[in-house]
Amino acid sequence: MKNSVTTPTSILKEIRSALDELEVEKPKGAGSARSAVKALGLKPASVRAVARDFAARHRATLDLPTAVAVVDAAIARKVREEIIVALELLDRFRKEFPASLFSTLDKWVPVADDLEVAEALGSRVAAPLLGTDPTKIGTVKKWARTRSAGRRRLAVLATAALVADNRRDVPAVLEVCEILLNEEHPLLVAEVAGLLRSSTKVDAKAVQDFLFRRSIDGNPEILRAGSENLDAARRAALIAKLEAQAGIVPLAAAAGR
Repeated sequence: MKNSVTTPTSILKEIRSALDELEVEKPKGAGSARSAVKALGLKPASVRAVARDFAARHRATLDLPTAVAVVDAAIARKVREEIIVALELLDRFRKEFPASLFSTLDKWVPVADDLEVAEALGSRVAAPLLGTDPTKIGTVKKWARTRSAGRRRLAVLATAALVADNRRDVPAVLEVCEILLNEEHPLLVAEVAGLLRSSTKVDAKAVQDFLFRRSIDGNPEILRAGSENLDAARRAALIAKLEAQAGIVPLAAAAGR
């Protein structure tokens, strides 16, 4: 007889029981005023530990279809920590992800309005799927154009796969960065800049040309942080251009007046 723990309902019941035993932190916001996801207020490290413990104890009864069904069930319940544990369990099968899972992912996207869920969904599911099938970049760009900071974060995290593990699709990465270069959310400013830095390691010339072209209208904070992996001379030239556009007089020039 199949162990009852392999049913999504039984799995979520056990997961929730383990989560309820954890110490609650000071409550945090869901990351977006539009998010319908509820939060228990648990430490991320503790939530990941629940996933590791569950996976270790039920290794023999978990498989990919069950893990997908658990994510579906968790998303229907709309509790942040339950969703993150379910995504951690699904991540253990990433080498088995079928291309068809991308369509399922697109149905899960509404919960990505929550920034923490977006991080888990982006790194655990969207990135490996896009890395396997870069033709899905059109859907990722659709996420990048939304008003939801969480969905934009999902787009950034998914796109990172295109310049990871020896992949070199810098043009597609820059198309996503183009959409997000006026980003103002602090977390996303840092992550878009990080995506540019990673891309520079693959094709410095392409990123350099992009940064100089968009220096006229891009967020200067992203441009500065995203240029850190350029060689010193080119980065200095970019920063000088940004300062000139902002009307900032270099210290040396000011001293000579």
